[in-house]
Amino acid sequence: MFHSTRLKLTAWYLIIIMAISISFSAFIYFGAAREYDRVTRIEQYRVHHPVQPGIIPQTPFYQTDIFPLPPQQDNELVEWEKIRVLEALFGVNMIILFLSALAGYFLAGRTLRPIKNMIDEQNRFITDSSHELNTPLTSLKTSIEVNLRDKNFNKERAEKF
Repeated sequence: MFHSTRLKLTAWYLIIIMAISISFSAFIYFGAAREYDRVTRIEQYRVHHPVQPGIIPQTPFYQTDIFPLPPQQDNELVEWEKIRVLEALFGVNMIILFLSALAGYFLAGRTLRPIKNMIDEQNRFITDSSHELNTPLTSLKTSIEVNLRDKNFNKERAEKF
């Protein structure tokens, strides 16, 4: 009974942890993809609109010299980088899944241990009570049967008994 309950509790732990992990991974992936696309748009703008020395371009894609732009990128390289980020996040999520399964199984056991101990004590009490009640009842039953088999057993003796 407790083994299947432990597995179900572990599954719920995994569902919750993986939902959080996948949400964070999606946030990271889409943020990285947006940044790759932004850098690509900036680079494409710089290629098509070269900056003349001493003139600061007025464009929302402009970066200052503090954050230099990477060398010219093509779309294939950007897509490859997006796939690398996706693969890395998948690997991290698989590690989280494995570690969460182990930790969830352990924690489910710890969660259910007090309940199992309580049920074991309850069963032990019922067994002991049953035994304690059966012992005097068996003694009475034996005495009654012995007296009923006696040929000299009469009403007066039965009242006395």
